[in-house]
Amino acid sequence: MEDPLVETGFGKGVDSRDIDSTITAVCSSPEGKDWQRDVEVTLGDKKWRPSAVSNDRRRLLYVFLQQELPRFAKDRLLLAAPCGMAVTVALPIAALFKPDVTNFLVDIEADVLVVDDYVEHRRLKPRNILIALTDVGVPLSPGFRREISRRAWERVGEGSPQERGRRLEALLAFLFAQVNDLRVVERNYRTDTEEIDLVLQVDNFSPRVWQKPGVPFMLVEAKNRAEKASQQMMSVLLTKLQTNRGTSRIAFLVSLAGFTEDARLQELRFSSQDMCVVMIGREGLESLIEAEDLDDSLETMVRHALMR
Repeated sequence: MEDPLVETGFGKGVDSRDIDSTITAVCSSPEGKDWQRDVEVTLGDKKWRPSAVSNDRRRLLYVFLQQELPRFAKDRLLLAAPCGMAVTVALPIAALFKPDVTNFLVDIEADVLVVDDYVEHRRLKPRNILIALTDVGVPLSPGFRREISRRAWERVGEGSPQERGRRLEALLAFLFAQVNDLRVVERNYRTDTEEIDLVLQVDNFSPRVWQKPGVPFMLVEAKNRAEKASQQMMSVLLTKLQTNRGTSRIAFLVSLAGFTEDARLQELRFSSQDMCVVMIGREGLESLIEAEDLDDSLETMVRHALMR
């Protein structure tokens, strides 16, 4: 039998049967067993039956296969967060290339489920909209990239410590994925001895300073905490560089609270070795968000770190 998630066309003759088959496929997937269909929710002064609602009534699912998000759906999705409900939107890859759709989903901080993702194991996995753009590799103009990044940056300090951490990691993944040479290949990567927030792979030949034969990876650690990144945090990241079988020589330590002097000195102690930690604070991250040429701006940061 044909997979309805793959065969459904975006906005081409979409009817209720297409929507229904997609909802059925999502709800019957291993990750969709928490969804219930035909449930009415109250969102402010509006009542609505979305495509599905989670058992705990804290999340709603909306399946979107049309060319444009209907106004009635936008109105209700905008009401979800103020009413304490998170939003998951199931959509095709083509929708991620429509700026108006992407803008709206970033605004409401939606999770998205890409129903025709070409990587099968991701197809039914809800992801933050920034992560979905990262995984699919949607190329954006500098202006649109800045617009999306600014929206995410405005909310990066909101929520619990875990939520703040996830917001920063999603923003960083999105930004690094927009650099021509780089691809995000792992998030929250666990080995037998450690965890790495992001792993970047250099997958393009260029004269950039991060190019070195046989050293394809760069590591990223994100700290969205009240305290500055410490000497211990720096030591842990340097150890990760040392224990990756020579596949990494550059790491990024992003700390919105800044860095202690001991952390900076600890990085310098390893300057005679072929590895480097690029320290990016709040102002540095803001400069990357606002960069007209993100590749040049990031390379300048890396070059200055290598020459410290």
